[in-house]
Amino acid sequence: MNSYQSFTVWIFLLGVFMGVYLFFEYLGFSTSRVFSYVLLLMPIWLPLITFFLFYETWVNFVRYQFNRKAGRTTLEITLPQEIYKSPVAMELVINQLFQTAGIDNHVQAYWDGKHPPVFSLELVSSHGQVRFCINCQPKFRNMIESQLYAQYPGIMIRELDIDYTAEIPENGDGYESYAFHYKLKKADAYPIRTYFDYGLQANPKEEEKIDPLSVTLETLSSLGRGEHMWLQILIKANKGYDFKSGSLKKTEDWKKDVKKEMEAIIEGAKARSGEAGGPPQLTEGEKDNLKALERSLSKYAFNTYVRAIYLAKEENFDGTKIGSMAAIFRATDDVARNSLGIIWDTNTPWPWWQDRGGRKTARWKREEIEDYKRRSYTERHRGDTGMILTTEELATLFHLPGSVVLSPNVQRIGSTRGGAPSNLPI
Repeated sequence: MNSYQSFTVWIFLLGVFMGVYLFFEYLGFSTSRVFSYVLLLMPIWLPLITFFLFYETWVNFVRYQFNRKAGRTTLEITLPQEIYKSPVAMELVINQLFQTAGIDNHVQAYWDGKHPPVFSLELVSSHGQVRFCINCQPKFRNMIESQLYAQYPGIMIRELDIDYTAEIPENGDGYESYAFHYKLKKADAYPIRTYFDYGLQANPKEEEKIDPLSVTLETLSSLGRGEHMWLQILIKANKGYDFKSGSLKKTEDWKKDVKKEMEAIIEGAKARSGEAGGPPQLTEGEKDNLKALERSLSKYAFNTYVRAIYLAKEENFDGTKIGSMAAIFRATDDVARNSLGIIWDTNTPWPWWQDRGGRKTARWKREEIEDYKRRSYTERHRGDTGMILTTEELATLFHLPGSVVLSPNVQRIGSTRGGAPSNLPI
C-alpha cells in the first residue's frame, strides 16, 4: 500500500469516528457519554473498518517474505558478432516466463505468500557499455538459459557473482539521479508498434531491417565515463484472481477487455454505416486495429511495470541525457493505436509548501534506486498502476539485435563460438 492509499484509509477512519460521534450527539447524548459509547463499540466497528488495511498489509508482508526466501539472481547475456534471428526468437523465450505459480489452496495464498514470480528484463549502460540482463529467481535460471541457448546458439550467458547495481550505493550517496515511470497512453488492449509492424517477423536481410530497439541502444550507448542508465521491465503473468489465489475481489484476465474493444469498433462501424443507409464498412484504421487486437488475443500477456533511471556522480551528471531517456521508446509509438508515455518522474514540480527543501524529491530518488535493486515497484500515485503488455510487445522492447545495430558499445563476443569437430583425434 502506497502513501496515497494509506492517507486515504486514515482519512476514512477519521470520518467514521466523527460520524459515530455526531450520530450520538444527534440522539442527544452528552459529550462524555458519546465518547463512552464510541469506545465501548470500538471492538465492533474498528475491526470492520481496519480489515482492508490489515488485509493489504498482511498480504504484502507474506509475499515479501516469500520473495526473500526465493532469492534473486542476474544473468548477463553477451551477444555474438552476428544474430540472424528476428524478435520472434525472444518472444518464444518470454513465453516460458509466463509462470502463474499454481496456487492450490488458501494456505499457500495467505500464509506462504505464494504468487506469480516477477521477472526483470534489463538493458544496462555503465560508462557507455551496453549489456542485456535478465533478473529472476534462481530456480528459473536453468530454464531461461536453455531457452536462450535454443533460440540464440551463439550467445554467452553468465550468472553475475555481484549484481551490477552494487556499483551504486544503496541510498545513492554521492550520485545524482533522475527516474521515469512509463505507461501506455491509451487502453491496455491496444498494442504499441511492434516488430510485426516493422516486418521483422518475415526475417528480412540484415541490411533491410529497421529495428525499433536501435533508438534505445543508441541512447544507452551515448553515455560517458561515470554515467549509468538502467532500463527495467518488470513482468508478471496476467491471470484471473479470486479469493483462493489471494484477492478479495474476483478479477478476470485482460482478454475480456480486448474483446470489448473489438466489439466497440464493430458497433461503431455499424452505427456509422447505418446512418448512411449502407452495409457496415470499416475504415482502414479500424481494420488495422482489429487485426492487431485479434493478434494480441493469441498471445500471453503480462502485468508490466517499466522504469528508467539515469545516474551519475554529481560532477558527471548531464541533464541533457534526461530528454533522450524520456523518448527512449519513441520508435514503438503508434499515434493511431498506442504508445508509451511518462506517467511519473522523480522531479515532479511540487509547490514549495509541499516539498520544502526538496526532501520529498530526495526521498523518491533514494527509493527508486532501492526499488530497482530489489526488482520491486512502488506506485507513486493513482494513475501509476502499470500496464498489460503481450509477449509480442515485450519482445519488441527487449530482444537481441543483429548487426543492424552498429553501436560498438553493445558488448559482443570477440569470435564465433561453436562446438568441437566430431573427428578430432582422442
